[in-house]
Amino acid sequence: MSSIARYYNNLGNKIMGYDRVKSDIVEMLSKEGIKVFNNTDISLIPQNFRSQDVIVIYTSAISQNNLYLKYFISNNNKVFKRSEILGKITENSFCIAVAGTHGKTTTSAILTHLFYKCEESFQSFVGGILKGYETNFISTGSKYSIVEADEYDRSFLQLKPKIGMITSIDKDHLDIYGDFKSLKETFNLFTNNISGTIFYSSEIEGLKGLSYSINSKTNYYATNISVEENGYRFDLIAPNNEYINIEFNQIGSHNLLNAVGAFSIAHYLGLDENKLIEALADFKGVHRRMDVFRLGNKIVIDDYAHHPSEINAVLNSIKDKYKDLEVGVIFQPHLFSRTKDLLDDFAKVLSKFDEVYLLDIYPAREEPIEGINSNVLLKKIICKKKDIIKIESINQKIESIESDIIAVLGAGNVANSIQDLKKKYYEKSI
Repeated sequence: MSSIARYYNNLGNKIMGYDRVKSDIVEMLSKEGIKVFNNTDISLIPQNFRSQDVIVIYTSAISQNNLYLKYFISNNNKVFKRSEILGKITENSFCIAVAGTHGKTTTSAILTHLFYKCEESFQSFVGGILKGYETNFISTGSKYSIVEADEYDRSFLQLKPKIGMITSIDKDHLDIYGDFKSLKETFNLFTNNISGTIFYSSEIEGLKGLSYSINSKTNYYATNISVEENGYRFDLIAPNNEYINIEFNQIGSHNLLNAVGAFSIAHYLGLDENKLIEALADFKGVHRRMDVFRLGNKIVIDDYAHHPSEINAVLNSIKDKYKDLEVGVIFQPHLFSRTKDLLDDFAKVLSKFDEVYLLDIYPAREEPIEGINSNVLLKKIICKKKDIIKIESINQKIESIESDIIAVLGAGNVANSIQDLKKKYYEKSI
């Protein structure tokens, strides 16, 4: 949502917004002249935003019972979902849509970086803040549009991309889809909206187009991969060429896969291959995607992971780089419905850590579900050191954990809680 706010702000519009919590993004928007309220109080709405010609855009994370949304609907304002507006913004450009239950933010961020370094005319709407740019909206022109296509409540079906990518299809959002089969069918509907080429991770079955992978012979793939201090060095095989000894300075094999995917689209579109290779090497990452800082002799990893597969990817990345060090985790479950639907999967992956500390479930748009809470999840986790902690004590817990590495994971307000600690001790991404 904040990228769309920036887009319209850049066009000279007056922008007002609401978020339930204060965050770095809210502070950044404020500095750009965008007022964001954290309280639901109709009296806070300025007079010039009460007229019927004010356009309202909302995300699926906002409940239909939200006080502001109900006010503007009753006021007969034009009200659009985020996906509808993205469809309108991008309809007259060459739209590239990156979808997937995991990996879409980092992939679209890398693709944005590649286009910028190749000096292309484009606008990009990313779901995370790009390091080095410190924004999630970048615009150099309007020839191309890069958008992160959200599968929640079938939002991405509003888009009509020329090129589409699917990074992954995993069991999620079952509160909307009911079952995994329905989710997969909706991704198939998304591919029907793509008028040009489909790019997809080779781990996904049943798709036609150009595939990408690491260590498997597909249309685009990375091979001869070696782990370096800050990331990877590898060879990249494309349909008509090979690129040797490429650097990518982000940890995590899932991030390397995202890089190969982003490169495949840019290469297919004919962007300067030498600039692309240079750009891969200096991509600085996305905030809260394997974001690493030191705290004394400990390593802290801050990541958005909120699904069992994502948690597993973070843990595998840690084990690949740091080998035999003990790893603790502080995890904030996100949504009662997701916790309920994937309870056993969460318990299984969290049991792989040496220490586990759970926060209360972050509700976002949801009301509580009876019998679903962090205590229920904790009981299923097999670990000698495990507990429920309050979000107010998270910094103290990070400092007292015995493990060498602490992963702080979740998509809720857990990120905001460690920002002071992070800013104090942050050295560099490792």
